[in-house]
Amino acid sequence: MKCTSCNREITSNEQAVQFPCPSCDEIIVRCERCRVLVNKFQCKCGEFVGP
Repeated sequence: MKCTSCNREITSNEQAVQFPCPSCDEIIVRCERCRVLVNKFQCKCGEFVGP
């Protein structure tokens, strides 16, 4: 599983989150580091952008 923001592989001991895109239901994955740094992300469909 890779982070949607930084494309880094998620480790099993990380506090990552995953949730469906509200527009297309594609799974968005955020690593702990990107969550803490509030890095922006965009779903593959391009409809949903978040902090």
